[in-house]
Amino acid sequence: MLRRIKIVLAVALSVYSAYGFCEAVELQNFNKVSLASVYDGDTFKVYLSCRYPVFCKAIPVRVRGVDCPEMRGGTKETKTAAKAAKAFTKDFLKSGKILLRNCGRDKYFRLLCDVKVNGKNLAEELINNGHGVPYDGGKK
Repeated sequence: MLRRIKIVLAVALSVYSAYGFCEAVELQNFNKVSLASVYDGDTFKVYLSCRYPVFCKAIPVRVRGVDCPEMRGGTKETKTAAKAAKAFTKDFLKSGKILLRNCGRDKYFRLLCDVKVNGKNLAEELINNGHGVPYDGGKK
């Protein structure tokens, strides 16, 4: 019985790696997206282009390269800053066609992307306008 389990596991692992599931995932770009909602300055949801809209759900996106104040917890000043960052992001994303570039997954399984609208990078704009700080994904 134990030998059968070992054989099944060996076959499963060889099939799993043969199809490239164990390799690094190639980063993707998305051109046809529409804004669903904005949670805070560096997190929002989009609808990706989908053949069958009834099955499409809003996908969470984390903006690569920036960290903004959080909506939950913190002081009154932090919440005020978080609301300002959220409003900035909402206006930015509504100002033109949203392009998601170099998308992978973050530790919470959200899309982690460079976000551009009208040739401008959202992370850079948040930082330049005082709504966020540079962030590389490590500990804060």
